[in-house]
Amino acid sequence: MATKRESSKKGGFALAPITLSKPVKATDGFTNLVETPAMKKEKTIEPQEEQGSGSDVATKKREAKREVAEAANKTAPSVSARAGDAQNERSTKVKDNQSEKSENRTADFALTENELLRILDADSLDEIYELPDVLRASSLKLYATLIRLADSRGRTRVKNHELMSKAGIKGIATLYKQERWLMDLKLLEKKAKPGPHDGSSYVVYKLETLPLPAEIYEKFDEYLSNLK
Repeated sequence: MATKRESSKKGGFALAPITLSKPVKATDGFTNLVETPAMKKEKTIEPQEEQGSGSDVATKKREAKREVAEAANKTAPSVSARAGDAQNERSTKVKDNQSEKSENRTADFALTENELLRILDADSLDEIYELPDVLRASSLKLYATLIRLADSRGRTRVKNHELMSKAGIKGIATLYKQERWLMDLKLLEKKAKPGPHDGSSYVVYKLETLPLPAEIYEKFDEYLSNLK
């Protein structure tokens, strides 16, 4: 407010100048404000600050989404991984089914104790304590040769002359006779392959499929280990 100051003249007063803390906005002479350069600058800065603030918010949102996506990718298995797991599971099931079928086939194919005693012409298993009591004549060497040639599933394919040479069999008639004995014991399956190679495919079953005394199995394992 204006302050009253006593003048040098008697009975008179003079007005002191008014000092304003802020600049007075310019007017057009009436009541309308006139926009000054400073006011224009303030208006320009305010939208820029608002725009910059909005940009920061959008950037933070994008970063948050990216972090969520990366975390999901780390925790969730990929499509290829899931496909690999499914394939491994199917492969395991197939192997299990094949193993189960093989075991069932062996159980169905094997001889009972009574059938075995009848074939061996024995009254009891006590009469069987040597390998030749079961694998007679050249069938022992033939069976051992086929066991060594067979894969993990008991399969092998070999030409007749090669098999005879490995088993120490001189004539084809002897080979057929000993094959027949092994097939009667249900230790061997044979499928002849027609053609000039004159060979056969075999499925060889372990001696343990027969209900024999344990000492027979042990003696056969020892026989195999001594073969060259």
